[in-house]
Amino acid sequence: MKHQFKFNPLATAVLTLLCGHSVSSYAQTTDQTSSVTNLNNQQLKHTIQEAYPGQQFFEQYYVDKAAPEAQQQFGHTQSSAYCEGAWLTPISSSTVAVDAAEATSTVTADYGHYDPNGDSVLEGNVLIDQQGRQIRADKITIDQTQTFAKAEGRVQMAQAGLLAQSDEINYNLKTQQGDLNNSFYIAEKQHAHGMAEKIARTSTNTMVLNNATYSTCPPEQAPTWKIQANEIKLNQETGRGETRGTKLYVKNVPVLAVPYFNFPIDDRRTTGILTPSFGFTNDGGVELSVPVYLNLAPNFDATVSPRYIADRGAMLEGEFRYLTENFGSGKIWGGYLASDAKYVDQDRKDLHFLHGWQINEQFSTNLEYNYASDKDYFADLNNNPNSKTDLNLRRAWELNYRNGIPGLKAQLKVEDFQTLDKTIPSVDRPYARLPQFLLNYKTGNPQGFQVEFNNDTAYFQKDLAAQDGEPSGTRIYNDFAVRYNYRNPWSFVIPEVSLRNINTLYDKETLSTDTYKSSKSESVTVPQFTLDTGITFEKDGRFLQTITPRAFYAYAPYRNQNDHPNFDSATASINYDQLFSPNRFYGHDRLEDNNFLSLGLNYSLFDEIGLERLRAGIGQSFYFEDRRVTLDNTEDEFNTENRTGPIVSLTSQLSQNLSVGANAAWMSNGDNAQRSVNMLYTGDQGNLYSFGYINRRVIPNRQDHYDQVVASFIQPIHNNWRILGHAQYDLDHSVAREYLLGVNYESCCWGISVYGRSYYNDLDDVTDAGVKPKRAIMAELNLKGLGSFNNKLASLLENRILGFNKINQSWTQR
Repeated sequence: MKHQFKFNPLATAVLTLLCGHSVSSYAQTTDQTSSVTNLNNQQLKHTIQEAYPGQQFFEQYYVDKAAPEAQQQFGHTQSSAYCEGAWLTPISSSTVAVDAAEATSTVTADYGHYDPNGDSVLEGNVLIDQQGRQIRADKITIDQTQTFAKAEGRVQMAQAGLLAQSDEINYNLKTQQGDLNNSFYIAEKQHAHGMAEKIARTSTNTMVLNNATYSTCPPEQAPTWKIQANEIKLNQETGRGETRGTKLYVKNVPVLAVPYFNFPIDDRRTTGILTPSFGFTNDGGVELSVPVYLNLAPNFDATVSPRYIADRGAMLEGEFRYLTENFGSGKIWGGYLASDAKYVDQDRKDLHFLHGWQINEQFSTNLEYNYASDKDYFADLNNNPNSKTDLNLRRAWELNYRNGIPGLKAQLKVEDFQTLDKTIPSVDRPYARLPQFLLNYKTGNPQGFQVEFNNDTAYFQKDLAAQDGEPSGTRIYNDFAVRYNYRNPWSFVIPEVSLRNINTLYDKETLSTDTYKSSKSESVTVPQFTLDTGITFEKDGRFLQTITPRAFYAYAPYRNQNDHPNFDSATASINYDQLFSPNRFYGHDRLEDNNFLSLGLNYSLFDEIGLERLRAGIGQSFYFEDRRVTLDNTEDEFNTENRTGPIVSLTSQLSQNLSVGANAAWMSNGDNAQRSVNMLYTGDQGNLYSFGYINRRVIPNRQDHYDQVVASFIQPIHNNWRILGHAQYDLDHSVAREYLLGVNYESCCWGISVYGRSYYNDLDDVTDAGVKPKRAIMAELNLKGLGSFNNKLASLLENRILGFNKINQSWTQR
């Protein structure tokens, strides 16, 4: 006969025995408990072999995700090839427990005896149930002093997704020290499980596990991987775990032994060794890096990474991060390699600094500094596969203003660059801005009259010792515009009148040269009128169709600017949107002369589920006068033509999985100026195929020749295996700019990627026979729940394959 006892002192003592102070942080209760002791074992996805210790315990709580019990607790989850099973513990991981001292307990047992002068005993199918906690045992005994407790016979304790079973527990309730013998545990949220010969709570916040294992794999006879340690020490106060005599097993084979390992057990930052990385490249050989994290203070930390490159030598890299209370945050990072054997024994180094500070709601400031010892540093030594080699490293300070006066934005900055290639002539190097002031003020009604003012004032300077006749000085640009925005659901009309002005004041050093000494300044003012208008026609039916004809007119008179310098401007590229802009140049060194009309027509077709089955646009510009303003004072045949060729843009969502696009632009004589085509297919099972082609012909002063093909694919091949690849081929020079081919496996508890990559640096001249591609073979091993070795393939593909993130998510969650 069962007996129920509502005796809080005894129940609380036992709960303290099993849970310690860890329960005191909970403040509310829930009744979301579940029992799976009667689960039909035929619902288990895995049949656990007799040889696996603890199988009878584990098999009760590991079920197929499609089982009704799992569906009820985890939601309507489809059975997944990626991770088919799920742990289902008696108390859900989302359950929040109340403080043990305040909770109401229900005690059920076949026999119960309380003796204030002796031992108190609960015996026979003992169940102690509290809000958010549950304890089962064959027998529980507490001595008369309420100090020592002993639980015997299949002792189970459950709390918020955690479940443990032991043969016997001995515990000191006052010191909260005790031992759990022959224990098995399950952590539902982490998908982890393991066993320990002995678990000892040595203090309120410290537990020591002897001869313990840990794995996130399904509970098979031989899990794919597991950690086994002579001792695991968990310290809740420091948030760290320490292992001694640790071995990593793959199946039943030990593959790695570590005498000591320190790892985090919560989200706190703590000093310790991070995951090492390794790889191989043809110009550096075998590489190994072992980063060490230093938690120096709550508001700053550092990572120091000793690195060994077989063919180059030892290298040291580091990063320092800080957070101030009132002055923002930032980081400093860099590296140093002494006497690089592959770089004529030169010292290689780099240094970078970033700082940001939100001063108040209106003002913010940023500081950036970058330095590298040579132009090949990043290509040779930066192990981030997504890094780009930039010849000009930025150094700048910015002060920004916004969110104060309505419609006003402003920026003050000082900017300079380090040009890494010293052979580049001064004419091709960027100017320093010492300083530059930018202001934009816009007021009025976005649906009516609107006024806008822009100012760009900057002092541009180059190194006079090598300036090759390049001037330095101050450029002051202003434009004032008044427009009327008329918009309704079926049309728009936007006339605008503006007045633009440039004043250039040369500095003393420039005036001292023969070229500029006769002129102290240059000034030009140009008025401009533009009109942008369009109307939209709709036809509704099975498909929604829209047609929008558009007209854009711009006029600005010619003003001679042949002697004006070009500090930072470039010619705008040829594209559909450029047809409807009055600006032929990027930058503020020239004021265009305009007298042209652009006509365009857009068509869209939407199906009943909202897919844009077709979007098409065609446009062309017609010039009524020659364009006489140029950047470099040279004649350009395109500036004398009376029209452009047609520019066409096409895109289509053929289905929810397949989209295509194409763009083309022609010159007035019928020659094609540029064309491109792209295709992207993303399947429901994690497969992806993409293709792109772009071709540009040489147009002097406008664009260089470019002829390249890009293709990528991701293809599942069997169960959790997939192959993936990416290629970029330069048709101009018949050379592959980049090849990547790899194989990837992902499962519930581990993943591995092996891939090879051949590529040229961004600055490599592929026409030089002496320049060889860089080749690398990399391996990434990810043990879910422990960490990963390298983690660069995903980020590499993310930056090269359109749609990779979406397809990767569907692959891992399928």
